[in-house]
Amino acid sequence: MNFPDKAKLIVTLPVLALLYGCGDTTDRSLSPPPDAKWVDVSFRVPDGVTLLPVEVLYRSEKCKTVRYNSSNEPHDIPGYNDFEQKYQQQGGSDIWQSRVAIEGGGICQWSLRSLRVSFRLSADNPLAKGKKVIDTNYIFDFGSYGLSDGYGTGRAKDASGDLNLKTDFFPVTVINKMFNETYVDMFGGDTDYEKWSRRYQLKNTQKIVIEPMLHSDKSTLLEGDKERGIGMVITYPDGSIEHVRKIKPDYDRLLSMK
Repeated sequence: MNFPDKAKLIVTLPVLALLYGCGDTTDRSLSPPPDAKWVDVSFRVPDGVTLLPVEVLYRSEKCKTVRYNSSNEPHDIPGYNDFEQKYQQQGGSDIWQSRVAIEGGGICQWSLRSLRVSFRLSADNPLAKGKKVIDTNYIFDFGSYGLSDGYGTGRAKDASGDLNLKTDFFPVTVINKMFNETYVDMFGGDTDYEKWSRRYQLKNTQKIVIEPMLHSDKSTLLEGDKERGIGMVITYPDGSIEHVRKIKPDYDRLLSMK
């Protein structure tokens, strides 16, 4: 190999590592183009609730990541760029906002694929005292290869244009004696049903407004059914009791009590 060939190799190898490497070799910096589209996420924070940073996931068709199938055969998938971004309070109001570029740009030409909006009962909320607090989530998908399932949001449903989401949430405490733990979350309907799903596949969306309505005085309790030895007992806010073999209350019933 002559000297010019060596020089070309020295220049080329870092570029290949940058575009096709995984782990820390991929350039994850963003540089949205001047004409980039953006999405504004606004969240009205109820009393007693803590809003967590928005999780942002970008993918790149240019900077691939190698994955292996069950036969240990490699294949390329779009590169992965995941981080958290803080919200900014709007004046002295209870509205917090975060702005995210849909076209992230940069060397890898990052493209927004998913946003996850998470919130929970505040640590100083009396409903959370002595309990494990579970996050409540919304996921917004802008393309394929988005965030994985497992956040309790349900299956994605199609939505076009800007969104204004208002959901009634009820505090639900679950006593799990098998694992010796008590946890509490905000129940906004069984997300196994599409009508209560909190995951959206978006098209032409540039504004998302989320206004959760927390009914702190309408708390529900779930615990093991000692009388029957199987299933759960649900105690609703009005004191009524239901013996069931599920771990979620009747959302329509809760809505009738708000």
